[in-house]
Amino acid sequence: MFKFFSLIVISSSFAYAEGSQQMMVVLSDELNATVASMQRYEYNKRWIKTGESIPVTLGRSGLGYAFIKEPLKNEGDGRSPAGLFDISATFGYDVSSNSAMPYYRADEKLICVDDVNDTRYNTITISEENRLPASYEKMRREDGLYRNGIVINYNVQKTKGRGSCIFIHLNHSDHRPTSGCTAMDEDALNTLLGWLDPQKHPQILQIPKSDCGEYQKKFEGIECR
Repeated sequence: MFKFFSLIVISSSFAYAEGSQQMMVVLSDELNATVASMQRYEYNKRWIKTGESIPVTLGRSGLGYAFIKEPLKNEGDGRSPAGLFDISATFGYDVSSNSAMPYYRADEKLICVDDVNDTRYNTITISEENRLPASYEKMRREDGLYRNGIVINYNVQKTKGRGSCIFIHLNHSDHRPTSGCTAMDEDALNTLLGWLDPQKHPQILQIPKSDCGEYQKKFEGIECR
């Protein structure tokens, strides 16, 4: 059965990390890098590494900040969002998922709206033939990149032009950069899906290494290498 979940933006403010016990830390060598590493952590008085670091693919223009710093993330800029964000849901083509997180089944009618002039901007919803947005992503893609995936809570406030439909999804076969999402190989994504626990309020921190020291002061135990 289809369940609808709104995307929820999470500020890069440290206050939003309170209560989280799972975090994915994505570190790129520099702001415009299109590749990075992801390390999982769990919280037990401090942040403790879980599993091995894995390579991930970023947007074709690297990272763009959610708030305050330049360059800001904008619609169509090819940048993956930099900052700290909640993870709210997963999605995929199968009837069910191996994840405990809320799940969207990506059938032929499921879309994510990227039309900046539509009131449903940056929302996953069911398409209606008489009410299609001018621009949208089909969640059941022909190339299979969304066969399994995770929703990153970015810009649910629907700020016009600040970016939409931000996910963790499967890599292209040639590992080329994404349009603004974070991608990884299938085995790593399946491991990640099975690890996510909604009771632990999972989050993702995506930053260039130059910003890591600032976050390391708050999140004791995360590494900046």
